Amino acid sequence: MIKDSIQVVALAYNEEDTIGEVLKRTHEVLSRNCERFEVVAFDDGSTDRTSDICDEFASNHPHTKVIRNKENKGIGYLLRETYLRASCEWTVIVCSDMQFDPYDLEKFFPYLKDNDIIISARAKRQDRAIRKYISSIDKLLLKLLFSASFQDLHWIKFVRKNFLDKGSITASSPFVETEILIRAKKKGARIKEFTVPHYPRMHGVAKGARLSNIIKSVRDLVVLFFKI
Repeated sequence: MIKDSIQVVALAYNEEDTIGEVLKRTHEVLSRNCERFEVVAFDDGSTDRTSDICDEFASNHPHTKVIRNKENKGIGYLLRETYLRASCEWTVIVCSDMQFDPYDLEKFFPYLKDNDIIISARAKRQDRAIRKYISSIDKLLLKLLFSASFQDLHWIKFVRKNFLDKGSITASSPFVETEILIRAKKKGARIKEFTVPHYPRMHGVAKGARLSNIIKSVRDLVVLFFKI
């Protein structure tokens, strides 16, 4: 059994078709592998049944709670708040659209002892070409400006609490994940990268690659560059 505490946060906005299964699989994996854990459903002001499904699940499963925004605040806000509120030894953020199978969380566990951050990359990525193109530009800028290179910046990762420099986080966009990686690497974090399966979205609509998110991320990237 894993002795370190692990918090897995499922971010959701109008994911009524999949959020229940995501929470169920996440809870199953942690229950059979961890001594101390918490499953968090972070509902970003959903207007469908997502909120009700999360509440029902939490009421029937221990070590589970729901955080709810009254209105939709976007992925950048959810990511930042999740990391700022992190209290367990490890923090993990998962999507609620089943493009990542929570059962694959078990593939990370063998690397926890000897690493501080474990990053997964999407094998045979099941996204539109435009999303892949944006990611390639993102990685290129990271390499040019910060001399840092990672296989996949925005997929499932385990981050050790000691390398979450909460007081230094400046980003409020999806770039917050990249900022955390850059700062952790500068602090000497032991980083492991490997690939996990990636599945096509079967329900709902992808929301991460909105133009507003891209603009905010570029702004945060520039701010961080001049800071460090």
